[in-house]
Amino acid sequence: MPFAGVEAALAGMAVGAAVTLLAMGRRRAPPATATATANGKGTLDAQRQLVEALGSSRDGVALYDSGNRLITCNERYRQLLSPIRDSIVQGARFDDLMAELARVENKDEGWLGRKLSGGGLTDATASEDKFRDGQWITVGAYATNEGGQLRILRDITPRKQAQISLEGTVSWLKGVMDTVVDGIVTIDETGTVLSFNPAAERLFGWSADQVVGRNVNMLMPDPHRAAHDGYIRGYLETGIRKIGSSGREVEGLRRDGTRFPMELAVAEMHQGDMLTFIGVIRDISERKKNEQALLDSKNSLRDQADRLQAIIDNMPQGVAVFAADDALIALNQSAIRMLGLPKAEITPGTIDISLFMALLAANDTPPGRQTAQLTADLAESIRERPEMVFEHFAPSGIIMEVRSSAMPGGGLILSFTDITDRKRTEQTLREAKDEAERGNRAKNTFLANISHELRTPLNAIIGFSEMMKHEIFGPLEPASYRTYVDDIHESGQHLLELINDILDMSKAEAGMTDLMEAAVHVPDLIRVAIRLLSRRADHAGITLAEDLPPALPPLLADERRLRQIILNLGSNAVKFTDEGGSVTIGARASQAGFVITVSDTGIGMTPEELQRVMEPFVQADTRLSRKYEGSGLGLPLTKALVGAHGGTLRLDSEPGGGTTVSVTFPASRIVNSDTSAADI
Repeated sequence: MPFAGVEAALAGMAVGAAVTLLAMGRRRAPPATATATANGKGTLDAQRQLVEALGSSRDGVALYDSGNRLITCNERYRQLLSPIRDSIVQGARFDDLMAELARVENKDEGWLGRKLSGGGLTDATASEDKFRDGQWITVGAYATNEGGQLRILRDITPRKQAQISLEGTVSWLKGVMDTVVDGIVTIDETGTVLSFNPAAERLFGWSADQVVGRNVNMLMPDPHRAAHDGYIRGYLETGIRKIGSSGREVEGLRRDGTRFPMELAVAEMHQGDMLTFIGVIRDISERKKNEQALLDSKNSLRDQADRLQAIIDNMPQGVAVFAADDALIALNQSAIRMLGLPKAEITPGTIDISLFMALLAANDTPPGRQTAQLTADLAESIRERPEMVFEHFAPSGIIMEVRSSAMPGGGLILSFTDITDRKRTEQTLREAKDEAERGNRAKNTFLANISHELRTPLNAIIGFSEMMKHEIFGPLEPASYRTYVDDIHESGQHLLELINDILDMSKAEAGMTDLMEAAVHVPDLIRVAIRLLSRRADHAGITLAEDLPPALPPLLADERRLRQIILNLGSNAVKFTDEGGSVTIGARASQAGFVITVSDTGIGMTPEELQRVMEPFVQADTRLSRKYEGSGLGLPLTKALVGAHGGTLRLDSEPGGGTTVSVTFPASRIVNSDTSAADI
């Protein structure tokens, strides 16, 4: 602001002139009224001449009479009030000019009231006005002897802009100081604290009011507290710093007396003759904890590594560990012993995985395989597929299972397990399995042959006995032969059923059950089965019943096999139910599948018997004098036929509480399952 001094001088001139005029008016006032009037007119003329003489001033000057009407003003006054320039004429009332200025500049009533208070003298020099064009103006008003006023306007826009800019900079710097996470403390050359930002307050626990003006050594623990002032004096005398701008680790003292590690960087600032030190403080407690934790972790890892080496050295399995760059980093004694290689050849750090695998392959002697092929396979595959298992045949005759596993972050672990005994056991089991399969094939061949040989004469026996039963070629004489013929026919039928069951069981075991699938109406099969079983049930005093919903969807199945399943289960239920009991055959369909159930109130079974009856040729009652006869093929054969349809068979029973057999077929076998299920 180069013109600030000139503006002040001009303002002083104007004020001085006004005061001079007022004094002159007092001295020249005559006692007579006419003379007073003449003198008053002369005073106003002198004031007008003064205002006109100040026309070249940078301040706006205006003179108002006792009625607050404009007597005269310079051009600068009109320029500074340019929004109402045209209204600033001789005789214009000050109130009207201010009202118009308030309207043009959109000022509120409070502003106008302040401008008019005390005839325009009260608010003068007490405020600064900003107009819409960005101009700032301050007003000075002085009363004249005649009751008027002299108003001086000054343009303070440059100074105000500089002030606003400076305030903004100061505000920005204060915002930075208040928001940084590091503590910032400034002190003078005597060690007295000049400023203390919020971060420093949080670090030390003191408020700025409690620290500013006191010696900074209050923030330091002993022995640094007593020596701090000596540090400053030593620096001022020698220029040698204890702490530079790059920072140094020191200790701080909190308000509660606890010490904490901090990083302190110090810079200095010269303002004229004043020297200020700026300290930037960072709490490194967490970092020190992390460093200590890292050191502890490093020591712990070293201890763990030693323990792990001791562990793998005592493992019965051989272990070789390779880093991400394929270098061998660990090898236990079991691996060295099992591989039979000189220790010097496989020292960690002197061999990589390629050479290691080549050494393995060179000593590998698998039956019927060339060493060169094994070498190429291992060297290539171990990199492409880290997770792999292969066998190594040592020259000593030991067979090892070598298992590779990838490590996180790269690297590979090879483990060696002696499987010599296991391989011998596997060979023995393999030979036993082959022998069992040969025996099973021989059994199936025998059953097929013997069944064919038996069915040929049985068909003749059944056919001729049936002709004799119906006396096709004449009556049998004597009549007692008819009973024998019935026995012959029933025995032949029973034997044929047994042979058919054996054949069906053999096919099922071999997975050769042929299914002729079609949409089967299950309720019809259930009713047919009940009708066929009714004679035996009536003879035993057992009640047969059905449990069927009003509508059931068809089931995709082999009708003959499904009839066989229902008859086998129903026959078993009738066989093992005492007189007075009941057997119920039912079915239902849902989204879970198609279920056929056969429930009885018979003798029931224990959990052990439930497992045993599912084996071929086994019955729950294994005594030679058992009460219930049969081949023991009913349930196993039924389970096999259900399995051929993709279904499951479940037994629920308890001794004396009856048995419930549930056969569940997949929902995919329900024909039009969505529509049918909705009707159920």
